[in-house]
Amino acid sequence: MSPLVSVVIPAYNAKRFIGETLESVLNQTYRNLEVLVVDDGSNDGQEQIIAEFVQRDKRVRHIYQENAGVSAARNKGFKASKGNFIAFLDADDVWLPVNVETKVKRLQRADVGLVHSDAIVIDEDSTDTAMVLRGAEGNILDALLLWDGTQIPGPSSVLVARDILEAVGLFDEALSTSADMDLFIRIASHCRVARVDAVTWKYRMHANNMHKNISLMEKDVLYLYEKTRSSKLFKNKKFEYKCFAAMYLVLAGTWRGDGRNFKRGLVFALKAVRKHPPVIMTVIRKVMKRRMKKNSFEVGL
Repeated sequence: MSPLVSVVIPAYNAKRFIGETLESVLNQTYRNLEVLVVDDGSNDGQEQIIAEFVQRDKRVRHIYQENAGVSAARNKGFKASKGNFIAFLDADDVWLPVNVETKVKRLQRADVGLVHSDAIVIDEDSTDTAMVLRGAEGNILDALLLWDGTQIPGPSSVLVARDILEAVGLFDEALSTSADMDLFIRIASHCRVARVDAVTWKYRMHANNMHKNISLMEKDVLYLYEKTRSSKLFKNKKFEYKCFAAMYLVLAGTWRGDGRNFKRGLVFALKAVRKHPPVIMTVIRKVMKRRMKKNSFEVGL
């Protein structure tokens, strides 16, 4: 028999998008699903839309909790689930019909504990953009800790074996923007990760995405890296310094770019150099690359 897949959807004030998200789940070619929508204390009327899907398809369940955050909602959904495999789907993202089927086939092999796939980015109006998010596979722990590009595009991308989650633990409820990265780090320290080389879902960019809250992102990643150090997941001290420096550089770039706070960005750039002085070459390469792009653009004009 096909294994049961539990789809956990945390939803907070997602009235605008939740219908499209749930429709994409019910349109999956893989049919042995249970869908747990965890309403995180919403007040926008999304429960009326969810109720329509509950009445329409017995696989859909509506679970309510007082507002406690996305990590608590995901954990509540997992604890209420029964599936051998677990999929997490954000309430504004969309799956293509073959998403679950292709991942179940890959995860049924014994060599990996989590599988993910590529995503195309869509906007608030569900219009596809030219941007595609691609991850990596294999033993990705070091790359995750070094913040070396996208390793797993996001929680809506993953299908993970239940026993893996039970082994490494659930989402850390002290985290919000970095809760998925924290879980991915723990999973990658425990098993290999697989990637389906195909676009099977859509990631929605809009004004309310959590990652746009840079102050919260800063708080989360600083906590995450201290937690990772306490868990002894850095392979040695030199590598630990290199990883902290990479994390500081990400914060520096985020504050300088999206945050438009040059002073705050400079603080983290200096932290990066103090932690791992060779990182200055990374900074120089990025500056030179940016200047080359600017010059090429001006020549084109």
